[in-house]
Amino acid sequence: MEFETVNPQVIEQFRGGGEIEGVPGVSRQDHILLTTIGRKSGRERTTPVKVFLNQDDRVIVVAGNGGRATNPAWYLNLVAEPRVRIEAARETYVAGATVLSGAERDELWGVIQEQNPGLVGYLAGAGREIPIVAFAKEETSK
Repeated sequence: MEFETVNPQVIEQFRGGGEIEGVPGVSRQDHILLTTIGRKSGRERTTPVKVFLNQDDRVIVVAGNGGRATNPAWYLNLVAEPRVRIEAARETYVAGATVLSGAERDELWGVIQEQNPGLVGYLAGAGREIPIVAFAKEETSK
């Protein structure tokens, strides 16, 4: 699947509030639109991303990049600038991104594998440790 071709369609359908057609397994409920600032261009970049876990006040995402050997551009962008915008099915908000590591990453990776057994084989060919990112909604000042 070529993200460059599919993503604009998914973004339009997501924002339109209807079903997302033509992409197996894509629903508005288990995806977000993630807007990062391009690390080279400085421009906003929006990408549909699958949510793997909603955990308390965080959204947990795997930077799988379709099983490719490189990290996705959105991940590289948020490493450079961790403040992002998230469009979820029912709200839009600013969030801080944290790349998880160590025991926390390992524990969540185990949970994600249990809930998504096909994911392990799908990402095994990537030949890299797949980053896991937690997005926490920023508090708004009153």
